[in-house]
Amino acid sequence: MGNVTKEIFLNALACPTLGWLNRSGKLAKPIDELTLGERFRIDQGLEIGRRARQLFPGAPLITDTDLISAAAKTKRFINEGKISTILEGTFQVGGLTARADVLIRRGNSWDVLEVKSSVNDREEFVDDVAYTAMVVSLSGFRIANASILLVSRDFRMGMKNEDLFVRIDRTKEVLERVELFKPLWKQVEEITGKKEKPEPQIRFECRKCQIFGECLGKKVQNHIFDIPRLSQSKFEKLLESGITRIEDIPEGFPLTENQAVVRDSVQTRKPFVNGGLKGELASIQWPAYYLDFETVMTAIPLYPDIAPFTQIPTQYSAHKCSEPGRIISHYEYLADPRKNCRRELAEKLIDDLGGGGSIIVYGSFEKTVISSLAREYPGLSGKLNSLVDRLVDFEAIIRKNFYHPAFRGSTSIKRTLPVLVPDMSYEGLKIADGDSAMAAFAYLALGKYQGREADEIKRGLLEYCKHDSLSMVMLHRRLAEYASA
Repeated sequence: MGNVTKEIFLNALACPTLGWLNRSGKLAKPIDELTLGERFRIDQGLEIGRRARQLFPGAPLITDTDLISAAAKTKRFINEGKISTILEGTFQVGGLTARADVLIRRGNSWDVLEVKSSVNDREEFVDDVAYTAMVVSLSGFRIANASILLVSRDFRMGMKNEDLFVRIDRTKEVLERVELFKPLWKQVEEITGKKEKPEPQIRFECRKCQIFGECLGKKVQNHIFDIPRLSQSKFEKLLESGITRIEDIPEGFPLTENQAVVRDSVQTRKPFVNGGLKGELASIQWPAYYLDFETVMTAIPLYPDIAPFTQIPTQYSAHKCSEPGRIISHYEYLADPRKNCRRELAEKLIDDLGGGGSIIVYGSFEKTVISSLAREYPGLSGKLNSLVDRLVDFEAIIRKNFYHPAFRGSTSIKRTLPVLVPDMSYEGLKIADGDSAMAAFAYLALGKYQGREADEIKRGLLEYCKHDSLSMVMLHRRLAEYASA
């Protein structure tokens, strides 16, 4: 096994099994298996890191991939008193390895800076800096300050690179966290260095673990974690009784109304259909429009007068139906990636959605997008807000009135669509998920795709968005059949 890195150490603190798998390389995803969205996030982080390094002209950058060589070079630069700043300084102590994004000399001490491609300061960032600071400290160097370099909300296209970042001092929290980490590093080294994987122990934190389905949840079809909004106290009470399957939850166990619906549906193996489903579906005004947006959000703004990580709507698809499942028209729009087309999109949206009829969406996302357009363009706010007034959240209808045991505790469209309309698969689409759609548009805007390849990407974007809005049409038709049964 390799050295213990920051990711391995922090994963091991959360779960020894997760840390062991990380160190053994079993969590590594081959580059050729990354989605377009995952590759774009990596590219974003690399670009922010590159720009951050430009803040320190003349500072040596440790590029050695061999860790022993990188650590030796770092030590040499530190010992040369003339060098005040080191980029990607590498440290090894025991089995631990750390790379510091930026090291700045302060007399006999050092400032440690961690660069993050985010505008929000998060608690987990303290853990990241603390791990690096711990390894630097264990290597025999004193930490003077520990800070996080975030993307500034005030940055706009055309500004100087210095304006892109804001420095947040987290020295006190980091140094406190270092003292908590130090007694644990040998324990982490021992656990993650074993030849055999540690036996996993179920805990409440497992519910959000990336590998739960391949770990303790692998052989449990209806795990109690599928109970919506399951509290830690209820989880612990069930665990004390030896219950990990929904099928085994007794009738007298205290659950909320929604939680009881899930339990009863799983135990009876039958869908739950509320009597109010038919009435809610009957309240939809026809013709109805099924609307889906796609957006782009980047660390470095793509257009003038846009803040970092601003969510910009880039396309939409709308199916118009005269009754459930009967399509009479389809409307779509895809922005020109070379410019900010939000106003043009808003104007076409107003024209396409007409003057009446329900606008069916799935979740609150479309409401957020339309409301943001209304704030951005006051002259269109009246018409845009009238669209908001016509929105019908189909997920809210399902959450309140329908549950299928195969939903596994969730009413997201990723769960409901494969269960209710299995023919509406995304397999075979060139672009098959929202993150990849966002990445594809961003790459178009950045000029990565040209000519025929760009045309193919645009067709893929239109096809994906159309599939999303059509999925709601098919879901509605299927729910109407349940309501009428």
